[in-house]
Amino acid sequence: MRRMTEQEFRAYSLSGNLYKLIIQVGTPLAVFALFNTLFSILDTMMASHLGTIDVSTVAYMNQLRMVLNAIGTGMITGSMILINREYGAGNNEKAGILINTLVRLILMISAVFLIMLPFVPWLLGIISTPEEFIEEGALYFRVLMIATVINFINLVYINVEKTRGRTSIIMVLNIITMVIKLTLSALFIYVLEKGIVYIAVATLITYSLFALYSLFHLFDKMSIFRIIPSLVFKVRKGVAKNIVDISYPVAVEDSAFSLGRVVVNSLAGGYGAEMIGALGISNNVSGIAANFENGFSDASSAIVSQNYGAGKYKRAVDAYKANIVITLAASVLALSILFLANDFLLDIFATSKTGYDLTFKETIRSIFIYDSIGCLGIAINGAGMDFLLGLGRTKITLILNFLKIFVFRIPVLFILQMFIEDGATALGIMMLISNWGICIPTTIICTFISKRLVGKEKSR
Repeated sequence: MRRMTEQEFRAYSLSGNLYKLIIQVGTPLAVFALFNTLFSILDTMMASHLGTIDVSTVAYMNQLRMVLNAIGTGMITGSMILINREYGAGNNEKAGILINTLVRLILMISAVFLIMLPFVPWLLGIISTPEEFIEEGALYFRVLMIATVINFINLVYINVEKTRGRTSIIMVLNIITMVIKLTLSALFIYVLEKGIVYIAVATLITYSLFALYSLFHLFDKMSIFRIIPSLVFKVRKGVAKNIVDISYPVAVEDSAFSLGRVVVNSLAGGYGAEMIGALGISNNVSGIAANFENGFSDASSAIVSQNYGAGKYKRAVDAYKANIVITLAASVLALSILFLANDFLLDIFATSKTGYDLTFKETIRSIFIYDSIGCLGIAINGAGMDFLLGLGRTKITLILNFLKIFVFRIPVLFILQMFIEDGATALGIMMLISNWGICIPTTIICTFISKRLVGKEKSR
């Protein structure tokens, strides 16, 4: 089928069947998310091959990395809200100015991260990182930081393609990228018998290759969203401020969410260092369903933003409603398959070069039982959060994510630890409560805003 031009997709986004539109745009993102999660699981499996401390180190450092990654991704997410609005309203010149201002801001964030590299061991010590994680984990984290900076380029390109509905190319490119990354990791771990640092090296190499492709297309002269160096470094009054104002809540909430997971890991470590690895593995396995459904939810955010920018408020609300139905259906499908295959997956994680660890497997399973049920709550909450993001209500999403971590998760785990001696059970119940608990205030807020938007359109 012929690929739609940027102008043709804009018309389709503003008038096409919403269920068909979300499924068409979201399916490649959902498939990519599924493959990405599977590859992440295989990556974790390779770390598991090295030992329980190694896999726990990887899980811990990846959570820290997500704190930093959230700053850049938050800036990109916020910028794309404004870019989608202008694109939906047909203001192509303003959309171009915004994308180039975003690139300048990302370059500034990247420079700060690179300056931090020499101070990684000191920073890890400040946040009370377990000593057994720091020795090899510091170098692992340094390599991940460089990879994160390079990946910002890829995330800008991915979001541009998402804006113009070309999600199939995102799926294909990311699957190719993950295959390369997995191949390199397998080579380093199983053939060359290297440590976890080389898992990060594989990530760095893969992101670098993807960045070359991304840059080539971001400089496409025929695109509304092309990078123009003269615009990147041209300061326009108020443009960067508007981006930062709408982006900082997203960056703060993502960083706080990731930092909250670090705190949870620290609390989980009270049950033993291997419990951190078990929680991370459970999150990865249940994440197969959660990330699959989020692919559809993610697609709806751009559609909501474009219709909101065009003044089609009721259609933006209808996109939210359609997204709830689609993500719940996707969640049920993914969970059904996951429950059939979970025993096989857990066996893999319980096997390392030192042998099969049945106790570790059952620890993961105990967390996973509760963790997976929470995926339905994640679907409902995700649809609401992406609706709010599409509308640019980033301060509300900030508050909701703070509630999820600092009301429904960390305090809940702290209380559970006082009454439940089994760490796996306490961690599993915590995940269940937080994932279902947060969808209640999110849905109430989205319902209230939806009624106001529909009323606003009727009154015009």
